[in-house]
Amino acid sequence: MNIDTYSLKARLWPVLLHYLPFGFAVIAWFPEKFAGWGLLLGVATPCGLTALLTELGRDQGKNKEPWLFERWGGMPTTQLLRHGDTTLDTNTKTRYHKKLGVLIPGIEMPSARKEKASPLAADQIYESCGRFLRESTRDKRRFPLVFKEVVSYGFRRNLWGMKPSGLIVAVIGLVASIVAVVVRLSDPAPPAAVVASILNLLLLVCWLFRITPDWIRLAGFAYARALLAACEVLKPDERGHSPAATRAS
Repeated sequence: MNIDTYSLKARLWPVLLHYLPFGFAVIAWFPEKFAGWGLLLGVATPCGLTALLTELGRDQGKNKEPWLFERWGGMPTTQLLRHGDTTLDTNTKTRYHKKLGVLIPGIEMPSARKEKASPLAADQIYESCGRFLRESTRDKRRFPLVFKEVVSYGFRRNLWGMKPSGLIVAVIGLVASIVAVVVRLSDPAPPAAVVASILNLLLLVCWLFRITPDWIRLAGFAYARALLAACEVLKPDERGHSPAATRAS
C-alpha cells in the first residue's frame, strides 16, 4: 500500500491496536486456523480498509485535542514561548523570540510586560508562531527530529482518543479468550490460546494505566521543543517543506 509514514504509525497503528483484542480472542478460539485471517486482510486492505482506518484513527484523537490543550494550560509551543513558563532557560527562550520576530513578517513578539498585561493577545501571537513552524518544518528529511516527535505525539493522541471504546474491546477480547481457555480445560489448552489471553490482559492494563493525557503530554512537549529548536536553522522568507513532505497534524 502507498501510505506515508505518519499515516501508518500515527493513524493506522492506533486503530489496529484498538481492535487487536478481538484478533487475540479469535486466535484463542481457533488457534489452528488464525493464519487464514492474513488472507482476509490481504483482500480487504486494497479495497480501502487501510484508508478508512487511518481516517478513523485521526478523527478520534483530533476531536479531543482541544480538551487536552485546555487541561495542559494551552498548546505546548504556546506554553514554552510564554515568558512566565520556566521549561526553557531564559537565554534560549530570548533567542527563539528574537529569531521568530525575524522569520515571521509583521509579527512583534510580546515582551514580558506586554504578555502579563494582555496574556490572551500574547498567546495568539505564540499560536501563530507555532503554525508557522509546523508549516516550515514539513520536510521530514531536513527536520527528522521534528518528524519523529510529531509521529510519536500523533500516535499517542489518536490512541488515547479511542480509549473509551478501546477499553470495551479489550474487556470483551479478554473475556472471550479466557472462556476459550476454560472450555478446553479438559484437554491441554493450546499454547496460542493461553498466550492470547495473557496478551489481552496486558493490553487492558495498558489501556487503563498507560494511555493517559499525561502520557500524551510528554510527547506533545517533546514535539514542541523540536519545533522551536528548528527555528534556529530557518532563514527569513524560507520554508522547510518540499514536494516529498507528506506529514499532517
